[in-house]
Amino acid sequence: MPSVKQTTVDPAATTLGMGSSSTELMTELYPASPILTGDMTRDSVQEQGEQLINGLVQNGMGLPSFSLEFDGIDSGVSPPDQDVTTGGGGLPASPWVPNPASPGPGSQNPTDIPAPPDGFGMTPNGDTYGVGAGALTNPKDTSQEIATAKLGMFGLGTSKPQ
Repeated sequence: MPSVKQTTVDPAATTLGMGSSSTELMTELYPASPILTGDMTRDSVQEQGEQLINGLVQNGMGLPSFSLEFDGIDSGVSPPDQDVTTGGGGLPASPWVPNPASPGPGSQNPTDIPAPPDGFGMTPNGDTYGVGAGALTNPKDTSQEIATAKLGMFGLGTSKPQ
């Protein structure tokens, strides 16, 4: 867990000058600010952040609903698996690449896409550069660990909870 807390709603007091605002002036200008009234605190912001990264979103991003947890445990939505159905009709060419074929002249309908060339994308082209689980790791296997992440669990320079 990171030991240094980031500034959220409790910035250091400042004095008006080139490149800085005045805490005193901001207090006068925005007396009903939830930060100044105490309605918004570091703890309440963190709690709201936790609520926003978990749960089920209804009617968002053009979808009727989607789970932010995506772990298959409480959400009822399973994470993607490398055992995917492939072929034509808008399906991927393999678990690693999309189908490169076009629906054909005059069509924009993905169901008109023919099957990919035989063997296309069936052999992954290696792992990704750097550290981490890698591109060959099954998302279904990693989703459980990702679902346990909470705000403040990530250290500087890492994408894995500490």
